[in-house]
Amino acid sequence: MKIAYRKFLSPLFFLLCWEVVTRAGWVESWFLPPPMEVFATLWAMIVSGEVPYHTAVSMGRAASGYLVAAAVGIGLGLLIAWSILIEDFFDPLIELIRPLSTFALVPILFLWFGVGDTSKVIIIFKSCFFPILLNTIAGIKGVDRKLILAAQSLGANGRQLWLQVLIPSALPVIITGLRISTAMAMMSLVGVEMLSSDSGLGFLVIDAQRTFDTRRVFAGIIVLSVVGFSIDFAARIIQSKAVAWHTHTSLGGKYP
Repeated sequence: MKIAYRKFLSPLFFLLCWEVVTRAGWVESWFLPPPMEVFATLWAMIVSGEVPYHTAVSMGRAASGYLVAAAVGIGLGLLIAWSILIEDFFDPLIELIRPLSTFALVPILFLWFGVGDTSKVIIIFKSCFFPILLNTIAGIKGVDRKLILAAQSLGANGRQLWLQVLIPSALPVIITGLRISTAMAMMSLVGVEMLSSDSGLGFLVIDAQRTFDTRRVFAGIIVLSVVGFSIDFAARIIQSKAVAWHTHTSLGGKYP
């Protein structure tokens, strides 16, 4: 996967504008501190071990909820796509829960499971589950019927049809759902850590806000941005490797 370095021009331009605006005194430093001061604060937080600790805690929670959501979402999605009876059973339940705001469940989850990691992992699970589930179902049901008929005409049995035609053909859509859910995991994680937590990146940001330390607030936001960008970048690499055949046989986002 080649890196287009021109993609880094817009962030650098943004940082330059930020530095000029703050150094020119157009805004108060307590309201918007200069980027160089923010990065100096961030470096001190990294050296002290504060940022690594909170990042590790957050990533542990996010990974737990995400991986369970991926396993259950893909598994149930395949079952629903396989059987109309299973689809009829689960579809009403899915459509009742899916539109429900994740944070509307926070009070009841805190009552049931407390404010520890269990409730946070469940909230992340709920955020990630439905994009993965729906993309899995859409991917299987969207397989070209001609491919299925061609495989059957060559003597493929049910198992071969699923393993060699349906799942590989649906893989680009399934992976897209997995990639979307990485962002959902981060957003729900930060939100719930801000609501009730004594550790994690969300706590780091909200704790700095309580003391009006805007340098630490922006430092935490930068860490969240870098972590989110890194996760998405890794997901893109995995996607390009896992479905390389799809990239080579499609436009890949480019027009001829």
